[in-house]
Amino acid sequence: MYGSPEETLGRIEEDTRRAQERGEKLPVLQAAIREVRAKAVARTRDISVEVDAAGVIHDLDIADAALERGGRRVSAEVMDLIAKATKDARIRTLEVTTQIMGESDPIVGVVAAELIPDQEDDGVTRRGGLR
Repeated sequence: MYGSPEETLGRIEEDTRRAQERGEKLPVLQAAIREVRAKAVARTRDISVEVDAAGVIHDLDIADAALERGGRRVSAEVMDLIAKATKDARIRTLEVTTQIMGESDPIVGVVAAELIPDQEDDGVTRRGGLR
């Protein structure tokens, strides 16, 4: 059932080696995620938004021409662009995580569950997040 002491020791050593490798990759992953950015631009090209992996806005540009459409419409467009950029940033975060950690690493599943919404979600925010 458990195997010989040598087999058990071999499994322990392999588990230890994998844990050390993961520990070495985590700072690289954290740095890569900090660098993730996604940008969304309005069809009219007069509004753009850039967000990071958490959906925090790092740049917002609204040209004077956009204001001619009125405040409510511009506000709606900005919110739509934030949603699109956030979705792209989350997808990029999952890609970076998979690339660095490897598809079989459990953290990839955790990141996917955390960042990629369920079917009944709104397509952008994770359950329990801001809407």
